[in-house]
Amino acid sequence: MSNKTPAIISVILTVLLLIVLAVLSLLFEMVALNGASERQGVTAMGISLICQGIGVILLGLLAGRATNFMITRFNWNKTLAVIIAVIAGIVVGGFISFLSIIIAIPAAGIR
Repeated sequence: MSNKTPAIISVILTVLLLIVLAVLSLLFEMVALNGASERQGVTAMGISLICQGIGVILLGLLAGRATNFMITRFNWNKTLAVIIAVIAGIVVGGFISFLSIIIAIPAAGIR
């Protein structure tokens, strides 16, 4: 197994798990925006999804590069490198998801 295969696996796992996290975050945001108007709610959810989409793309790339880095530089086991890279991507993605909600609500004009 070459070094590209674990990187591809970590990218795919990270992106899929972050998409699931984005969907759950969107559902939570819909509950949080219960009293807002439809226009403001759609704007807030759109801003949040844009932020999360950018985060998914960047963290997918970061997971692939981190996997390659851990395998080549530190001579780690390939499975361990994939697991660590995916976990790191999910933790940072969860933080970005939370921040996107915190940014989107005031940006849509909801008080």
